[in-house]
Amino acid sequence: MPGNFFDNPELYRSVLEDLPVGIYIVDRERRVRFWNRGAEHLTGHLAHAVMGQDGAGQLLDPCDRKGQALSGEKSPVTATVAHGKAQQFAAYFRHKNGHRVAVRVRTRAVLERGEAVAGAMVVFEEAFTFPDNSVEPMYGCLDAATGIPSHRLTRAVLNECMAGMERSRHGFGLLRIRVLGLDEFRAKHGIQSAFPLLRTTAQTLRHSLDPEIFVGRWGEDEFILVLPSANRVTAAAEAAYSLVAKSEVSWWGDQFPVQAVVMYTVAQPGDTLEKLLNGLEPAHAAAAGRAVGAAGAGT
Repeated sequence: MPGNFFDNPELYRSVLEDLPVGIYIVDRERRVRFWNRGAEHLTGHLAHAVMGQDGAGQLLDPCDRKGQALSGEKSPVTATVAHGKAQQFAAYFRHKNGHRVAVRVRTRAVLERGEAVAGAMVVFEEAFTFPDNSVEPMYGCLDAATGIPSHRLTRAVLNECMAGMERSRHGFGLLRIRVLGLDEFRAKHGIQSAFPLLRTTAQTLRHSLDPEIFVGRWGEDEFILVLPSANRVTAAAEAAYSLVAKSEVSWWGDQFPVQAVVMYTVAQPGDTLEKLLNGLEPAHAAAAGRAVGAAGAGT
């Protein structure tokens, strides 16, 4: 009978599994009790490997745009479990591969009979999505090691931005990011170890920053980011630094943090590409833990 179909609890579990968003449920100790296929896809962690773990803490290591932790007592998920209050917030989850992913998160209390809080349901989705057909028309030629636009295409985009700026008389933002310690890491762990280090950095930038920001490969250990306008360049540089620094590379079972220098400036009419790039040469001060602006950089 039709009624028997809808009375089957497996129906509702199946619906949760197949929803096109990440969903997980934790108990009062924040241990994972349910993890759907959407959560597997967005985080890289398979359900059988995460059951019983602290989903909002060690597993996903959520942080805000400044790299501040959103786990433990500071976690909105903890607040939902403790007080039953629904939460809605933005966060950056750490993918199993080590890069950061920007997500929108909503929490709801799971109630027992008598309205006691038994745990929390967490629903999340990627904050910045890319249409299936966006990569080829927009990027054309991708760098095999990192999955982002190659040096050749990045230079073409920069040349087009420079020409467009002279026509419109409106500047644009420019960031140059250099991964620190690549040669030393490769010498210690083998030539293949450089690829996950570079790819993790590239994927953090692509999945954590606004999709209108162009992210491309530049040098062996460098990336170029182009912002469509001159606004909020400093904020983008600080976010890029913080989120790359919160990324990790897994190599033969060990975890290694990513370290990088972030330089930024604003391109203005009359500038040349060579002048801008020379002004973005990495500065030693950046390694102390901040993004460094080139002389005369705007915000």
